[in-house]
Amino acid sequence: MNIALRGKSCGLVLSPRRPGVTLTQWLYEELRRAILEGRLRRGSAIPPTRTLANEYALSRRIVVNVFDQLRDEGYLESRAGAGTRVSGNVPEDFLATAASGKQPGKQRRGALADVDTFYRRPIRPFRAIEPALSEFPIDVWGRVAGRSLRNVSTAVLAGGDAAGYRPLREAVAEYLGSSRGVACSCDQIVITSGTQQSLDLLSRVLLRPNDQVWMEDPGYLDAIDAFRLVGAAIVPVPVDQHGLDPDRGRAVCPQPRAIYLTPAHQFPLGATLRLDRRLDLLRWSRKEGVLVIEDDYDSEFRFSGRPVPAMKGLAGSEHVFLLGTFNKSLFPALRLGYMVVPDVWIDAVLKLRRQIERYPPGLSQVVLASFLSEGHFARHLRRMRGIYGARLEALRGDIERYLAGVLELPQVEAGLNTSALLLNGMSSREASDRAQRNGLEAWPLDRYCIGRRDLHGLILGFAAFNEREIRNGAIKLARALS
Repeated sequence: MNIALRGKSCGLVLSPRRPGVTLTQWLYEELRRAILEGRLRRGSAIPPTRTLANEYALSRRIVVNVFDQLRDEGYLESRAGAGTRVSGNVPEDFLATAASGKQPGKQRRGALADVDTFYRRPIRPFRAIEPALSEFPIDVWGRVAGRSLRNVSTAVLAGGDAAGYRPLREAVAEYLGSSRGVACSCDQIVITSGTQQSLDLLSRVLLRPNDQVWMEDPGYLDAIDAFRLVGAAIVPVPVDQHGLDPDRGRAVCPQPRAIYLTPAHQFPLGATLRLDRRLDLLRWSRKEGVLVIEDDYDSEFRFSGRPVPAMKGLAGSEHVFLLGTFNKSLFPALRLGYMVVPDVWIDAVLKLRRQIERYPPGLSQVVLASFLSEGHFARHLRRMRGIYGARLEALRGDIERYLAGVLELPQVEAGLNTSALLLNGMSSREASDRAQRNGLEAWPLDRYCIGRRDLHGLILGFAAFNEREIRNGAIKLARALS
């Protein structure tokens, strides 16, 4: 039979504990189910831990642990003087609405709806693409924005350049020269909304139907989408611990039109492309007239030493396009990135830009230009390298402690996330599904495989989570995968 909470519990009914279920797991599952079914509505008060402990003859420590777990996962929130309440935004898409009598609106279907739903969800371990937004110096950004916009010229307000705000392009060129070893002029730089827009523009300018493009396997799916939209043929080239293997690429496709690479920090495996392979690719691709699209993914966040120089900074890289973004290093809503375009292609890229979008939004570029030129960006990167490096080490230690023999982390030295290879014979999808049922986000590694079937693992983000959240996540992941 069911058991009803009394007094301050507002008559909430919890099911009896099943045999073999621990008290902690029972209370966690019952409270979570009550939230998801709408019996505990968003914003409603939760009885104090002492009250629940007394009513159910539980240790208060059990109740406190359950509350902490639900709070860490985004189901509960606490404020001083206001007690504990159900969060206004729980991890699932929506709460059941039958109790309120409201009918949910018609849901959009397909991949776009799935993407929109994903980005509306509260963040929880181990979301792979989230930077530590709570660490962003918003006060500094606000001061720079206020000062920059008070002094903005009428020329900026009137419109802009298809290539982007010139002072921002100058600041980007200076940054690339000092930190990435790329000698370029601001006239080679085009400001975009991020890597995806850069890929879209380049795909339409460089590729024709049936052109073959080498793609890292596993690799970045959104790049594949951009290439396939123009009818290009994707040629998967395996990645190992040293990055893409040029010899294997030439064996399967000796004359591609283009090569797409993430050499500084390969996504999703995290490898850095070895120098001899970089030089090999540059010499061979230049000789054969193959274009190289270098996505400088997560290059800023290298935890030991200086960032590895970009391929675009090496000799003989006149045919290399370099793509970068500020949306990961600063904050996703900024929507600003850049690409360095070889001189022979700049007119074609800008012509297409004018046809589909006359110029990028101007005011945010003004603020970012000042943020870079005044040194705030460099200081922010130095600070975040330390934070992200410490969080990666915390994750590595917790994986070794709680998931030894189940997961293994490769040696990664940069980025916001890491792959984690499964050692227990479980498939990537099964492990990801189990993690999700335990309130975690751990993407399946095989989602990013094109032709490979030998990789089984998860992608774990660490950048957005403090050490306590990482440890709690590792404990839950161990429970899910055991």
